[in-house]
Formats: sequence, structure tokens, C-alpha cells
Amino acid sequence: MASLTGLILWALTSESIMATKSPFHLPDGVNLSRYHEPWRAVTLDQPIYLFRVSDETRMNTKGLCIRSRHLKGTKQQRMALRTLDFYSANTGSTNISIDARKNDVIYVNVTSEPENFIFLNLPGLRDGDLCTGQYEFSVLFGDNRCLLLETRKLESSGTYIHSTRHSCSLWMTEFGLKERTGCCVFMFSILCGRGVQVFKDSCHKDEK
Repeated sequence: MASLTGLILWALTSESIMATKSPFHLPDGVNLSRYHEPWRAVTLDQPIYLFRVSDETRMNTKGLCIRSRHLKGTKQQRMALRTLDFYSANTGSTNISIDARKNDVIYVNVTSEPENFIFLNLPGLRDGDLCTGQYEFSVLFGDNRCLLLETRKLESSGTYIHSTRHSCSLWMTEFGLKERTGCCVFMFSILCGRGVQVFKDSCHKDEK
């Protein structure tokens, strides 16, 4: 019950900050920092899977699996080198570096553009946006089970991604996938709406 109460408070806090840019006042002694630790997922030495995206991302999710594999990085550094793999219906992979030293934003640097990448794109980006360069994603929720991100700014073009709703992506660790109806999906529903599920059980079978 205490954990559920904390999640509800966190949802209220996140919604208030995004809607009004002013902090939601919490009761004395309430600490929600453990729900805002993106480095815990970023530095895990196991695959992370794209589980769900917002409706307006317009991604063709049919037959698509997306994962990120750990290459290098530690919890102490709060930075990591990972892959970004597209497989199943389409095949492509690139290496990315992720800076998760801040709790409210992560920086993802894409240094190459694999075949089909521009058509698949990162969740929340529009057709025609540059694929290489540094991206900023606001961290709505993050722990060792999942990472809930909102598309924020594309530095290479200097423009914001405009949308009447939040453009979110939910990334799940192996541990998070075991409780896929738990708090991670709950937080996505509260902060981002219904969304479209990308991950399927066959994504594990199609891994190479």
C-alpha cells in the first residue's frame, strides 16, 4: 500500500510540473527520489525493450521489436554505451551513448544512421527529423524495472517536438517484463494515456 501511495503521489507531482511548471507540494517527510533514477535502467548489463509508445508517434509497430543491449558503463558513472537494435520485420542496429547523471533528463547521442533507421525513427520524432546527433528525453519515471521517457528536444535541429499530448516511450528491463501489468504500465497510463504496445512475446524468440 505504501508503494502504491508513493506512485500516486509521483503521478500527481509529474502531471503538475508538466502542466503548470510549478512544483506540487508534498507532505513533509515524503521522498519520491527512488522513482526518478534513470541510471538504474540505463546502466543495467541486460537488454532493455521498448514496451509501449504514445498513439501519436505514428510508429508502424506491426512485426517490430526494439531493444537496447548493454556494451559498457557502470552505476557509478551513471553513463553507458548501448546498442539500439531493430529486429524481426526490419533489421538494423546502431551504437548510442546515454548520459543519465541527471534525474530529470537523459541525453542520448546517436553517432551513426543504420539502414532503415530514418524510417523507423526514435519514438516521438517526426518524419524528416535528423537521426544523428544528441536527443534529450524528459524522465517521467525511472527505476530498475523500467524507464518512462517523454520526447523533449532535438538539439541538432534546435526545435521541440510539438504535440497536444505527451509523446512517451516506455522501456522495460527483463525484471519489468515479468510484472508488465505493474507500476510501470500504470505510470504510462496515468501520465501518457493508453498508448500502443510494441513488445510482444515473440520479441524474445526473434533475438539473435
